[in-house]
Amino acid sequence: MIIDTLLYSNNFTSNTDSATRALIFGGIGAIFSLIGAVMHDRRKTLVKEGVQVEGTVISIERERSSKNSMTLNYPVVSYRTLQNELITKKYNIGISSGSSYKEGDSVNVIYDPKDTSSFILNDASSKIIPRIFILIGLVLTIGAVVFYIMK
Repeated sequence: MIIDTLLYSNNFTSNTDSATRALIFGGIGAIFSLIGAVMHDRRKTLVKEGVQVEGTVISIERERSSKNSMTLNYPVVSYRTLQNELITKKYNIGISSGSSYKEGDSVNVIYDPKDTSSFILNDASSKIIPRIFILIGLVLTIGAVVFYIMK
């Protein structure tokens, strides 16, 4: 949506030179890459220093960010720490097309021993999503450079 607006909007095209558009694309790409790198680093740290326990999906929360956007499904997970503290919290990574989790599913949780409510699910999405963000960021950044050179 943002890219379509940047590429095809008459106001944006007529009022903005190619260097500015390339800078905007590059900036968006850098933000995506940075978010992906932070997510990847957090996961790597938790896998190395965190505590793995079994948890249970209590419910699935569906959220829509705006009228025209897709709905994201966030699993609400409950797990017990090694100190027998019960934690129930919504996972911060949503899945767009149907939830891969159902209520009652058992999940592998890795939590931060310093902040027991900070956790990740040890699943494919926690591995893939940071890489997707980095890849999108790199594609936008490279596209910005190519766009700038071609104009």
